[in-house]
Amino acid sequence: MDQLFHLMERFAPEALEIMETRYQILRQVLYNQPVGRRQIGKVLGYPERTIRGEVETLKIRGAIYTTPAGICLTSVGQEMLREVDEYIPFLFNTQTLAKKIKNMFSVDEVIVVPGDSYQDILAKKDLGAAAAHYLVKLLQPRYTLAVTGGTTLAEMASAISNGDGHNDVMVVPARGGLGEEMELQAGAIAAKIAKAIGAQYRLLHIPDNLEEGTAEILKQDMHVRQLVDIIKASNILVHGIGPAIEMANRRGLTGEEKNYLVKRSAVGEALRYYFDKEGNIVYEVPGIGLELEDLKNIPIVMAVAGGGNKGPAIRAVLQNGQVSVLITDEAAAEKIIDNNRGKG
Repeated sequence: MDQLFHLMERFAPEALEIMETRYQILRQVLYNQPVGRRQIGKVLGYPERTIRGEVETLKIRGAIYTTPAGICLTSVGQEMLREVDEYIPFLFNTQTLAKKIKNMFSVDEVIVVPGDSYQDILAKKDLGAAAAHYLVKLLQPRYTLAVTGGTTLAEMASAISNGDGHNDVMVVPARGGLGEEMELQAGAIAAKIAKAIGAQYRLLHIPDNLEEGTAEILKQDMHVRQLVDIIKASNILVHGIGPAIEMANRRGLTGEEKNYLVKRSAVGEALRYYFDKEGNIVYEVPGIGLELEDLKNIPIVMAVAGGGNKGPAIRAVLQNGQVSVLITDEAAAEKIIDNNRGKG
């Protein structure tokens, strides 16, 4: 596939430019419909003449339609975007970044979407959509899927198309709740995914931040133990990654704990574990759900995280060697690669 795009760059670069322009216009319509031509042109920085001509072409092809309120996407346009999503890494040359990360960290699959999801909400939606598309392809009968919480995974859950056919799949939270907005919690995301694909789900009605003694007592409860056993037997885990101090604040860690993280040079967090830049675990928050040692028994461990601010955190978690699939964005990928070069 990359050879084809290299040939197009040499022999018909204008074709790639047209593809990119139409993709960007359809993307703006998808996330902002109904939307006017002027607004699309302002956001993308394209001349009004270009927008007018491409909108007319896309309208003729049945991808969009116009209303007095603005431009909207048709079902044909939605299908076009779904089909082109597979080729976006080649179109925007992010496939090169993905290959470098795969080689650096021996990850089975890396998908890099264009942009910086820390700066651009549409890039975060693209990241969630890429993760949703990849995840649905992975699901098999009688699979158990475990998910964590956070804004990126919430976007992933929202991007999963409504449907059925997965009634024998079980979706569970990988951990308890963080006490943040309900729609960002692992349980809410698990339930939303299950409802979208027609799967079953179970919830863990326990906070993710627990004192060690409390966590050990709750683990002895029969109902909690049964659910934790289901979680630990997951076939797929999808988790987020965050900067260490940002996640420490979200988890409500004490000043003493945060000072300890700084002293131990923690840069990233995933699944209640804090990692230094070499991928070593420097701190763990007690809780109920998946433990890091469980990951070696889960066939597919998929990390979904992006944004230039998360590059060092993602690199730290990759260094630990537990991630088999990474879905990230261009800004994070560049930081991951640059940081790794800095080591030498």
